[in-house]
Amino acid sequence: MGSRDEVIEKVAAQLGVPAERGRRFAELTSLRVGGAVDWVLSPQTEALAAALVYQLEQNGIPWRALGSGSNVLADDGEHHYAIVSLKDLKTAPTFTGDRVSVSAGYSLPRLCIDTARNGLAGIEGLNGIPGTVGGAVWMNAGAYGQEIGTVVVTVRVARDGRVVEIPGSEVKWNYRHTSFREGELLLGATLALHRDDPEKIQGRMEAAKNQRLATQPHGARSAGCFFKNPPQAGVGTGKMIDDLGMKGSRRGGAVVSPKHANFIVTEGDDARAADALALAEEIRQRVKREHDIDLEYEVELWRSSQDE
Repeated sequence: MGSRDEVIEKVAAQLGVPAERGRRFAELTSLRVGGAVDWVLSPQTEALAAALVYQLEQNGIPWRALGSGSNVLADDGEHHYAIVSLKDLKTAPTFTGDRVSVSAGYSLPRLCIDTARNGLAGIEGLNGIPGTVGGAVWMNAGAYGQEIGTVVVTVRVARDGRVVEIPGSEVKWNYRHTSFREGELLLGATLALHRDDPEKIQGRMEAAKNQRLATQPHGARSAGCFFKNPPQAGVGTGKMIDDLGMKGSRRGGAVVSPKHANFIVTEGDDARAADALALAEEIRQRVKREHDIDLEYEVELWRSSQDE
């Protein structure tokens, strides 16, 4: 059958999918840290993406999907799997009445702007969340009282090399978590929104954006909130970490943001994923010791050793 690299090269060439080597997670994620990855494959249509992962699986080649990398901390090791990049799945959304169909690689903030211009409300609170629609659906992204899962009518997924549409009602939508499993590829979604005055929607979007800018580290290298808010705590994780005096705490090139303690930001060219992970684990240990609460990660931790 040839080496794994030869197989990947052949599959990509047969399907006409751009394939790159020599990339690092430091280039592919918003934290700007992380080690090398074997291949980055960038299908440009949903059908091609479905065909690609089917061929990879048929040949026993592990893969992971990556959008904008705004919620991923990949460790500093060598990651021996193929990245299926969804950043090129970003054709313009299709509007039909109060519904919008959109591909997984489309920017979530851009979709919020598009829907507002079309007088459709229901996701304007998500406007400031960086990342793609696929990532948002995968983790049931939410902010300011809205969650994307509440408006998803159908999700397009890859099944046996084809694009298959499943009802949103079949998905379990929990707090920053869904029933999608590793190895499932989300290709797009259709959302059901509701009519409202475009100026009112825009006003709510601006208010949410301004609140974000005032309370979160805008422009810094972050992956958003690092930990989920534990329901039993009664206060947000950021407040708990702040009360422990950990704002500004540093490990190498990783820092607890002075602006919001549930954000870990990276600084400098020599920052490493290990710095961010060490700082995050220190936070978890302190919160466990002081509050007897096990903080759950909201960022996705991608470890090289699990995929070799």
